[in-house]
Amino acid sequence: MEKTKHKQALLQLLMSDDLAELQTKSNNEFNIFKVLKLQNNEIKHSNFLGWLLTPFESHHLMDNFLKELLKIALRNDTSLVNILLKDLTDAKITLEKMTNDGRRMDIFIDCPRNKLVCVIENKVWSGEGCNQLEDYKKYVLNHDKYKDYKYKYFLFLTPHKYSPCEDYKGYIRINYGDILKAINNLTKQCGYLFDEDIKIFINHYKKMIERNIMGETDKEIIDLCRKIYRENKDAIDLIIENSDDRAEIFELFVEVLKERSDIDKNIIVDGHTVKFLPKGINNVEKFKFGEFSNSMIVNLHSLYWGKKPLYIEIAISAPKDKTEKNYERRNALTEHIRNYFSFKKFNGNNEWAYSPTVTLIEQEELSSFNGNTEQIKEYLSKQLDECGYIEKLKDALNSWQG
Repeated sequence: MEKTKHKQALLQLLMSDDLAELQTKSNNEFNIFKVLKLQNNEIKHSNFLGWLLTPFESHHLMDNFLKELLKIALRNDTSLVNILLKDLTDAKITLEKMTNDGRRMDIFIDCPRNKLVCVIENKVWSGEGCNQLEDYKKYVLNHDKYKDYKYKYFLFLTPHKYSPCEDYKGYIRINYGDILKAINNLTKQCGYLFDEDIKIFINHYKKMIERNIMGETDKEIIDLCRKIYRENKDAIDLIIENSDDRAEIFELFVEVLKERSDIDKNIIVDGHTVKFLPKGINNVEKFKFGEFSNSMIVNLHSLYWGKKPLYIEIAISAPKDKTEKNYERRNALTEHIRNYFSFKKFNGNNEWAYSPTVTLIEQEELSSFNGNTEQIKEYLSKQLDECGYIEKLKDALNSWQG
């Protein structure tokens, strides 16, 4: 009886005229960024912003977008007056600029004539990697080339709204609403400079930010969605109840681990958790005194639970043989890894110790991939690279004298 009721509810939803109207309203507007599935791709956003920031480009804006962005970010900084009076057309924009330790800065702006350097870390939905922001800042502050630069700025770009000029690890937070504001200001001031195709291109980008990044949706569509839900609540709740994106993502992540060349193939899947180690650990036997199923005292954990996103952490177990000597070794190893990663502390207790976690993918990011499993796997692999836990844990373990 219950099964028949469920089928009837689903059929009513599928036959709904309102659902057909919603599909028409939400899909009929062509947008180049949506068609190419670029709306939540950090690299593509950085490419577009890099194009706007580059002075001698086809948009004919010269240094105006750079200045407009700095006006918004530095609105309370008195040095802004001097910057706005300068000619910043010498700005060199580098995407994915590599630091000395192999990490990549999303957008790097260097104006050598005016002694100005600016780092923009762009996070559409993903979280910050381990010590990522601090490492980029150290690179600039310690680099011989930039030591005599007067203006050094660090911007952290995310979709989320923050109070103006809020500081985060020495970075000024800006959001995509600020990007939209800068584009709108320039459209009013310099729109006459745009060729027709450039005008259309920029307009598509603006609309994509409004809908996919800032979550602004037409009121008519919102009202229609609410009406459909009210009239088809049982069917929609049934669909939600039987959808488990997290389990699918977890399975794809395990596939990623098995395909990577820097992961030891002794991968252990245990419910919602996967335990694994970097490949290339020297004298692995000296770490086999833990309670894990592979006897290793230390493992990388990636797990999801309930509504939590997929994340990664370093987990250190209690020793298998609970002798005082083994506890001393375990505690020494924990302290060694903590110092190597510059963690403030490990969470947990004498039985378990957990490093700070790094988010690999959030639930809201999934819709941007439209079910494309290869793109999801590529993204997860990129997140693993950026968090740095694999390579750094290998080096930490190989340097332990225990």
